[in-house]
Amino acid sequence: MDFSKHDQFGNFLYAFGDDVPAGIISGEDVLPLEDSGNLSGIFMLSDSLLLGYDIIWKSYHPDFVAAGWRQNANPFPMALWNARTGKKRSTLHGLHMGSPRGAKLIDDRRLITWARDFQVFLWDIETGERLAEFTTPVLTDEHGYSAVTSRNGESFTADDWLNYIEGQSVSGFNVTIYLKTDPDAPQNRCGPYNGLSGKDVVPRRYQPNQGKSLDNSDLMRRMRDLEEVEASYATQFRLSDGRFGVGGATHGAWEQVFVWDGLKDLSILIPNRLDTNCKIDGEVDPNTIRIVDDADIYLFKDI
Repeated sequence: MDFSKHDQFGNFLYAFGDDVPAGIISGEDVLPLEDSGNLSGIFMLSDSLLLGYDIIWKSYHPDFVAAGWRQNANPFPMALWNARTGKKRSTLHGLHMGSPRGAKLIDDRRLITWARDFQVFLWDIETGERLAEFTTPVLTDEHGYSAVTSRNGESFTADDWLNYIEGQSVSGFNVTIYLKTDPDAPQNRCGPYNGLSGKDVVPRRYQPNQGKSLDNSDLMRRMRDLEEVEASYATQFRLSDGRFGVGGATHGAWEQVFVWDGLKDLSILIPNRLDTNCKIDGEVDPNTIRIVDDADIYLFKDI
């Protein structure tokens, strides 16, 4: 097979948007991955097992799909392959609502994945069944404040993850996701997905001084899910109850707006799309966030 027109990321070759197989570079050869059309990324779980995904910049909520926007990938969004033969091993029966940030085997039967939707899923690698779901673990900074990030767990060992899902270590976020397919569609609320209570970490609540203007440098430090260069373009705002938010869009870079209380309660706002001209008005009424994208207005209530 000809892989000369594929894009390359490390030893992974893919044809983004084309229904043609992806491949893995093995020595001087390229190993095609069976049934891997539209595959856009992988995680190498071991020398013989890899996880492939196609959910970057996609949401699979039924109302989004019904609206004809960000259609579900076919035949999978996440699946497992034998990295030595290229044979597809199993499809994972479940979906993250944000791009994946990591995956790790915790034993010879179970896999854990975490994504930008702040959800953590536990899988049976033989059947593809989702065994359990949790929220992203809470990490603390040098001052004891919890740090919000969808990249939590990048340095976690298998034992760290095992302790987490058994409730023996860090706590997790309580996440509510607000979805709006288009300006005229009803808003859907998913969750809250309750995190673990944790035994070793008691984060300090962040209590901003309401008499002072918003300290953007402090907010940017506290809101850790500022995806690399996109942090420079984020809009920051504060709600009347002391919670704060961040989000924005430059050349389609952002897909979510976060509202956080500084401890463990996090809300994620997902409008139909965010584009270069997106404007976040912040709290226009109590617990109501307005986002304007060209002529489209997205009103998220009861946040």
